[in-house]
Amino acid sequence: MFKQFDQLFAAGNFKGAAELAAESPQGVLRTPQTIQKLQQVPQQPGQPSPLLQYFGTLLTKGKLNALETVELAKLVLSQNKKALLDNWMNEDKLEASEEFGDLIRQSDPEMALKIYVKAQASLKVVMMFAQRKEYDKIVKYSQQVGYNPDYLQLLMQMMMNDPQGAVNLALMISQQEGGPALDVNTITDLFLQRNMIREATSYLLDVLKPNKPEDAMLQTKVLEINLITFPNVADAILANGMFTHYDRPRIAQLCEKAGLYMRALQHYTEISDIKRVVINTHAIEPQALVEFFGTLSSEWALECMKELLLNVRQNLQLVVQIAKEYTEQLSAEAIIKLLEDAKTFEGLFFYLGSYLTYTEDPDIHFKYIEAAAKTGQIKEVERVTRESNFYNAEQTKQFLIEAKLPDARPLINVCDRHGFIAFVLGPTLLSCFRWSCFRWDCFRWFSFLRFSFRRFSFRYPFIFS
Repeated sequence: MFKQFDQLFAAGNFKGAAELAAESPQGVLRTPQTIQKLQQVPQQPGQPSPLLQYFGTLLTKGKLNALETVELAKLVLSQNKKALLDNWMNEDKLEASEEFGDLIRQSDPEMALKIYVKAQASLKVVMMFAQRKEYDKIVKYSQQVGYNPDYLQLLMQMMMNDPQGAVNLALMISQQEGGPALDVNTITDLFLQRNMIREATSYLLDVLKPNKPEDAMLQTKVLEINLITFPNVADAILANGMFTHYDRPRIAQLCEKAGLYMRALQHYTEISDIKRVVINTHAIEPQALVEFFGTLSSEWALECMKELLLNVRQNLQLVVQIAKEYTEQLSAEAIIKLLEDAKTFEGLFFYLGSYLTYTEDPDIHFKYIEAAAKTGQIKEVERVTRESNFYNAEQTKQFLIEAKLPDARPLINVCDRHGFIAFVLGPTLLSCFRWSCFRWDCFRWFSFLRFSFRRFSFRYPFIFS
């Protein structure tokens, strides 16, 4: 029979050789060697390929074996004639195998699944169900065929080929009735070993939704890995507030390292840590920081404000905003002392300007006049000396004399309102003409005198009668 086959083959009678092979007992002539020989025969112009003639003859005689099916599928697919495979499958002319399913999977996944099922390639069947998110079919199929899925192997395969599918499969495994086949730590480690941070995060966020105390370690882990690699994701998780059992000191340290200073402040519980972090005002949203001060004790808040004032240029406006917001809790006296210790008249001016209408304390009114004068806010000095009824007149008068403001109206206001007429006309005026500053004092006081005479002659005519 082998000799006859070789003779037919040598004569180019491929159809006859195929018929002989098809009828050979137990298919002894239908071997890989036969297919290999046919593949090496050159195709004649206008004639079908010898291999295709061979397969065509076998199909008329019966069904192809697994090897022949795969080789025929390769030949047909290379010619874009997949419809032929559909017909032969429907006629049960092809033998299902895992290799045949792999070959057809790219062009027709539905047909590939049928081939896998028929070939009892259970791992591939389960993988395809997982990719299609048909997780209930995994359990049903496994029960029907008595297959116990190797979820570890299946999950590793999915991680290589379909990362999102791996997440979905991992969730299905974790939610199995009767207990998961793989524990959460094992699954998480599989993702992390492959540096699949996003997938591990997606999986853990779903699994840890119940926020159980026993999941504290996993809560810490998901925050930790993201603070190291994707701080913005960790920030969003913390903002969501879905976890409450994680290691707060550890997360505080990682937040600080990642530049999430506001999150670090929310987690630290020691004043030394808070003072170290709070100075990073360049990277903290101001309103959020103001609100954070409302969570501190008065003592700690003042300590942190003092720390901020070490960099007055950068943090003054923020400190003033905090002072305005929490005057009642911190006390105006403590805030004023803080600003005075920092030697910032600008800070006093901005803070006391908002507080002045709420107090009748002469000392505070004077401090505001003083701060306004020191910072060049002459119009404000003039307004307060004209409108306020609470400053100490003698103290204010003396300060304004010594301050030598370019505008005499504040001093005129004080003298006019508080009856310092003798000062205007008496020796005090003459004492101002010191030889060391003769030009300046002459100009200043003659201008003052001229303005005063006009004003006082109108209000007090009896003095000039």
